[in-house]
Amino acid sequence: MPSELGRLLIVEDDQSFAAELKTDGERLGLAVMAVHDSSTFENVLGTWVPTIIAMDLVMPGSDGLELLGVCERQQFQGHLILMTAGYEIYLQWAEQMATARGLRVAAKLPKPFRAKQFPI
Repeated sequence: MPSELGRLLIVEDDQSFAAELKTDGERLGLAVMAVHDSSTFENVLGTWVPTIIAMDLVMPGSDGLELLGVCERQQFQGHLILMTAGYEIYLQWAEQMATARGLRVAAKLPKPFRAKQFPI
């Protein structure tokens, strides 16, 4: 059982990639939860209260920019790690939108990336 050094919420539709990130987070001593869709994300964010969210910006049925709106409405106070396999410009837009909403972006990662690049 990991110690409560922090809570990492992974929002990633690729379940195998989410499992890899979960294992990496737990190795660092974080409590980790992974969700794979936007509705589950909104419910978990309101009840589990993560300190870090690693968020895929492009998922079926949801837009990462919409998820930033959820973070704003729920007054998320932690740090965001923005991830996408899409265009680099999408990471830049998401960072600008997050910052404009008062959210804190810790990192922007184009996928794929290696676990040691994960900034936690």
